[in-house]
Amino acid sequence: MHTAKKEYNIKTLNYLGSKLRLLDLIEQNISAITPFEAGVCDLFSGSGCVSFKLSHSYPVVSCDIQNYSRVISNAVLSKFNVSDNETNYFSSILDSTYAKNLNSLFFKIIKIEEDAIASKNLEILATILEHGSIEVARIEKKYNNLYDELSIINNQLVIADLNNEKTLISRYYGGIYFSYRQAVEIDIILEAIHNNVKKENQDLFLAALLSTASEIVNTVGKHFAQPLKVRDSKGNIKKSIYTKIAKDRTIKVLPLFNNWLNKYKTLPRSNYKQTIIKGNYIDCLKQLPDNVKTIYADPPYTRDHYSRFYHVLETITLRDMPEISMVTVHGTTHISNGIYRKDRYQSPFCIKSKAPEAFNAMFKAASSTGRNLILSYSPYDETKKTHPRVISIKQLIDLANKYFPIVNIVSAGYFVHNKLNSSKNKLQASNEAEILI
Repeated sequence: MHTAKKEYNIKTLNYLGSKLRLLDLIEQNISAITPFEAGVCDLFSGSGCVSFKLSHSYPVVSCDIQNYSRVISNAVLSKFNVSDNETNYFSSILDSTYAKNLNSLFFKIIKIEEDAIASKNLEILATILEHGSIEVARIEKKYNNLYDELSIINNQLVIADLNNEKTLISRYYGGIYFSYRQAVEIDIILEAIHNNVKKENQDLFLAALLSTASEIVNTVGKHFAQPLKVRDSKGNIKKSIYTKIAKDRTIKVLPLFNNWLNKYKTLPRSNYKQTIIKGNYIDCLKQLPDNVKTIYADPPYTRDHYSRFYHVLETITLRDMPEISMVTVHGTTHISNGIYRKDRYQSPFCIKSKAPEAFNAMFKAASSTGRNLILSYSPYDETKKTHPRVISIKQLIDLANKYFPIVNIVSAGYFVHNKLNSSKNKLQASNEAEILI
């Protein structure tokens, strides 16, 4: 009688280029070249799904430059001893004095939005989505039919000494990426995590909050690259936008957070030693323990910096009052529509002039220590509307051949990655949608 093999899969985030459907293939190819019980490095760990899968067969070093990735990798790889008091506190968190105070301060704008959803008032909803950030309104001082209300709330927050990290998500992203009620509740949960959870357990709770934010965000594609576009090319409000607004913005945050927290708490944990490193790929490769014999690398291949798609998650984990980046269009400078962090990470793998040297450095560092390297790559079909790659397969193979005696290519077959747009606008995929080198 054969015992079914356990599946160690978890989708923590709505993640670009997620490898969830390739986990078995990745593990099979790693096992073919990795000595028994040797270590494996997941070099660009992202949403943590590859690290989690491999952790049940190998000691894993999970590495990424982004803090949200470090939090999630720690949450899925490490063992936690969470007390009932820490968990139970969140079941009644909305009854806390802090929660009641915050809900009172934001009460009027929450009611305006919820009444607009109930009455299908697209004019007010459009204004909220386009101009609803309290922080942007404070900086730019551009008048609209919400400006007075947003200014009153900002002044009240200053008086209450809450114009700080305690209302960070509500002030920056409320109205834009989340409903005001959702943003307020994210801040309430964040405050509880930092004040009512032991420091060594905070990543578990933060990961649950990140997964919650990824699930409720009101954007096309469920990423944080840009808010919903509520108007067509002629400036008219799209009537079709209402369904998505109503669906996303009425999701209750606390029950979803508690579901995610339970999911993270009950994940099966490996007995192998797991290591999480926050740093760039070169720093990670320099720190690898001797037992690591195989490196799995899934770097970005297009000009789309991942930090642009997950900057809100980064801010949730850092809780650091980021300076917002500015853009200049047609001679006019204003805050970026996505309210991006000014310091968001710019990967050399996404810059055409820097990508070849970045890959060269990675190949050199891996080969110099005698380690195997498995590289994920999504080919680019120039005859179709796929995102252009900053480096071609031929360039990669030529670089790899400089450092490795054997270079093989394995095809994962045909599938389409999660794209940035709606299904009808999805970019096409080539017949070799993903390969392992």
